[in-house]
Amino acid sequence: MPLRCILVPTGPGVRPERRLEAALGLAKRTHAHINALYVRPDLQIAVPSILPVGAAGILPQCNDSCEAKALATTGQQAFERWCAGARVAMQPNQRLDATFASWNEKGGDVETLVALNGRVSDLIIVDNPAKAGPFEAAAFDAAVFSSGRPALMLGERLPDNLLRHVVIAWNGSLEGARVVGQSISLLHEAEQISIITIPSEQDRQAGIADLGDYLHWHGVVVENAALVPDFTGSDGERILAACHHAAATLLVMGAYTHSRLRQAFLGGLTQHVLDKADLPVLMAH
Repeated sequence: MPLRCILVPTGPGVRPERRLEAALGLAKRTHAHINALYVRPDLQIAVPSILPVGAAGILPQCNDSCEAKALATTGQQAFERWCAGARVAMQPNQRLDATFASWNEKGGDVETLVALNGRVSDLIIVDNPAKAGPFEAAAFDAAVFSSGRPALMLGERLPDNLLRHVVIAWNGSLEGARVVGQSISLLHEAEQISIITIPSEQDRQAGIADLGDYLHWHGVVVENAALVPDFTGSDGERILAACHHAAATLLVMGAYTHSRLRQAFLGGLTQHVLDKADLPVLMAH
């Protein structure tokens, strides 16, 4: 699937600049459109132009509404400054080989709007929910569990080139197949691709060769397909250690192969990656 529409959710008090930078780096490679979706709380307030005497009960709502509008204006102005600094056009271009960005403001629930807009996007860029606030956590949940599209979660470290060395963590799962299949256009742009798997299961060892063949038929060259080196620790610890050892700039993996609730309480590969990964992770559920 071509990568043409990148969604970057934002909202009151949220700083999307790092995610916009990541979106721009990918958009330039794939000629994609960057859609900054600003989600404002939908207060459902109709404030009259003239307040009657004694209508003190309306004043707090008016203040909330005015504050929400002011925050949205501040967010849009910051976005416009970013576009100017990054030299990104803000007008749609009829050419399919041009990159531009747009500001889209909507009122309502974060998870609902990110899910609905994510379904008509090719990629959603979110922050790590384990290290951010409620908005970022809600956006992550919607992107991973409700959009049907891959989500790129940024880590503390943002490489200048996300596609310099892409590592695919493969276990043959439905979630892993989905993220690889939906990311073919990005994998085409990667400068180096490696496939790794945990050597504890024989079927996984055979599966990395099959995945390499699949990618080959799509014109994607895999330079290295191997078992995770003999690092100690859990599967998640070994995957991240392998990424560090390979100087990976992006990890591609399926998300929550097992129950999310189980991972939250008992731990699991996805939960460990959320807690510990410092590099960007491209994932799908």
